[in-house]
Amino acid sequence: MASNKSSIDMAFKETPLYLYSKPDVTIVAGDDEIGVHEFVLASQSEFFKAALHCGLKESREKRITLPEIQPKVIITVLNWLYRAPLDPYFDGATPNSVFSDGSSKKLKDIMRAFDFLQIKGVGRDYCKFVEEHLQKIKTNEFSRVYTHHARPIIVQSNEIYKSGGSITKEALAKLVSGIAADKSSNPVADDFIRALQLLPDPDGRFLRDFSLELIKRIKT
Repeated sequence: MASNKSSIDMAFKETPLYLYSKPDVTIVAGDDEIGVHEFVLASQSEFFKAALHCGLKESREKRITLPEIQPKVIITVLNWLYRAPLDPYFDGATPNSVFSDGSSKKLKDIMRAFDFLQIKGVGRDYCKFVEEHLQKIKTNEFSRVYTHHARPIIVQSNEIYKSGGSITKEALAKLVSGIAADKSSNPVADDFIRALQLLPDPDGRFLRDFSLELIKRIKT
């Protein structure tokens, strides 16, 4: 039986895809047993498609256990598959709460779950969260970019690109304008470059897009 906390987060149960047909598959996530629909899972996830059509125990019983993924992350995945409102990966809406190490870890957990389940396209949706807050740089909401923002912004942007998304040139330009104002001595810019160098799995497209914007800013 699903816990009360998980039930509150299960926005997918209010979507048309869920309401108008009876669930025929059970996903076990931690202590939760969640009824879902095979046609929703198998049509969007190669992992679920294989599990439900392989002829083994999972496909016969229509019951899939996912110990590799946290229950709250499974619910986030289901909300996306059923086209419920996108779940934020951060607590609070300030730049300091969005661009924090804790938020970066949550985003990485979500992206890894989608990758494990072989679901494509999520990066294009989650990039909106990053872009929205990058656009606030040099406004009253986000007046300055500080050194402690460097690693979270780089990590989150890289995760978005790895998942097939990208960040608009306008948002990247806004970011670069906030970190490259002083060409001679800039500890913030140094921290961003260092964060790039320390990425364990950098995405080539992200490195290209960020570097091009940084070069353009330095030349102006």
